Amino acid sequence: MQFLRCVRAEFLLSVPRIVRTRLGLTMASLGGSLLWLHGHGFDALTVILEAGALGAIVGTAGVVGHEHDRAVLRTLLTHPTTALAIATGRWLAIVLPAAVLALACTVAVGGTGAALCSGLIAAAAVGSCALAIVLPLRNGAALALFLFMAVAGTVAPERLVGLATPGFLRVTAASALELGPALWHYRYIAIGDGGAVAHGLAWAGLGILLAAAFIGRRNDG
Repeated sequence: MQFLRCVRAEFLLSVPRIVRTRLGLTMASLGGSLLWLHGHGFDALTVILEAGALGAIVGTAGVVGHEHDRAVLRTLLTHPTTALAIATGRWLAIVLPAAVLALACTVAVGGTGAALCSGLIAAAAVGSCALAIVLPLRNGAALALFLFMAVAGTVAPERLVGLATPGFLRVTAASALELGPALWHYRYIAIGDGGAVAHGLAWAGLGILLAAAFIGRRNDG
């Protein structure tokens, strides 16, 4: 119970950013852009997956991407807490707005419940991965991850491998898509693929643990 109270406290510290900063407006703009793309050829499942994943990356940039966000990680709350509780609370603050965006896009495009489930797991996995990357590398990494996920995230790695050039970048990108929380994995959740669900949940847990390890090192330093 103490752990859950610490997670809740950390989550509540991050929530006001959605309404008091440009994060909420950015989320709304992202949703509008995805709906525009839906009207110009994007299928409903792609829109929902992108909403969850890109919304999580935008949320990560807003919640932990700035230097003052990293400085706060050194500050203990008024009750005992742990690095894992801080990381979990920040992850919740990242994922919940992305989940709301995925839900809104699902309603707007007439998506199914299975498609929404895909978007929610994508938000959880990509948000956790982004948290682990952006904490040490800040918002430059968030921008790179956003562009990669938006451009190549839905592409299956075998399609990249089939390209002739450029060789090194092709293999690197294909490996990232194969091993990382790329959206092509989570398309299969909509047709009941349990392996894709397990992949997403595994990434959600791994990213939180990596973020907690980084926070712990900062607090010990």
